[in-house]
Amino acid sequence: MLSETNERLEFLSSYLENFNSTFDYGGENESDSCCDSPPCPQDFSLNFDRAFLPALYILLFVLGLLGNGAVAAVLLSQRAALGSTDTFLLHLAMADALLVLTLPLWAVDAAMQWVFGSGLCKVAGALFNINFYAGALLLACISFDRYLSIVHATQLYRRGPPTRVALTCVVVWGFCLLLALPDFIFLTAHEDARLNATTHCQYNFPQVGRTALHLLQLVAGFVLPLTVMAYCYARILAVLLVSRGKRRLRAMRLVVVVVVAFALCWTPYHLVVLVDTLMNMGALARNCSRENHVDIAKSVTSGLGYMHCCLNPLLYAFVGVKFRERMWMLLLRLGCPGQSGHQRQPPSSRRDSSWSETTEASYSGL
Repeated sequence: MLSETNERLEFLSSYLENFNSTFDYGGENESDSCCDSPPCPQDFSLNFDRAFLPALYILLFVLGLLGNGAVAAVLLSQRAALGSTDTFLLHLAMADALLVLTLPLWAVDAAMQWVFGSGLCKVAGALFNINFYAGALLLACISFDRYLSIVHATQLYRRGPPTRVALTCVVVWGFCLLLALPDFIFLTAHEDARLNATTHCQYNFPQVGRTALHLLQLVAGFVLPLTVMAYCYARILAVLLVSRGKRRLRAMRLVVVVVVAFALCWTPYHLVVLVDTLMNMGALARNCSRENHVDIAKSVTSGLGYMHCCLNPLLYAFVGVKFRERMWMLLLRLGCPGQSGHQRQPPSSRRDSSWSETTEASYSGL
């Protein structure tokens, strides 16, 4: 997922090794090897990556830092009144910001080669995947918290110890760190003599290892969070539809946007990776035309997935009325420090979530 160019280099290396070992046996094996097709040319897909990925990554880097930085600034300015959803949202903004911080490195890797050494290769790869997993799992935590609050009227975090939500976030980050251990162990800056001796940050394990890693990313980073979100929000919608008031219909639109945005941004990428994995396993026939189409599709759909980091501030923050009020108060505080009257938050919404309009306690914020 870190670099589609690296995966093509791995495939070429694996193919050449298998071809040479088959040829050395002679006899029947030699005659069998004559029927194998040579490695597919990668010029078109590599040139596409060099032209497409650097510009996209830099754009997402700028937008992601600005959007998530604004979310973090607003939430930290109200840290004494943060609820459970706000705390999850703050960690989500941190995860998205840290993820986009790695994009300039991958932009250089796509445009030229990896010039930062094996140490930074391991750190950047692990940092990317830690925050990739954390973003998806934190969305699942938000969904579950809202599900308990609306469907079962259970305030898991509000009525429990203040450290409960923080402990949940620590568990999420620890689990993501565990999932990123393969990056610390197997990622390395490797020079490939077949492509003008260019160096790339890639995994140093066989094809079966990359297949297992892709399946792990698919399950832990997409299928599991999406399943939790879809179930929780489906139950939330069922409750909201019982009362057809305008306020609750607005809340219903918001929760639909939540799950749809995540699915639309990440489903295409994971479907393409699944097709590539099936090709590597031999379940789908591999040919040069299909391989080139899959490589380009991975580049395009990965950019769409990373775009979700820029959409999160819009979907989970700026849609909320209370968040816009807090943003306005923060801007007034920074620009007009003498106008203290504008900095005061209405008491009725002081303990409500900055963005959530679907809890029973915050319908009045609509």
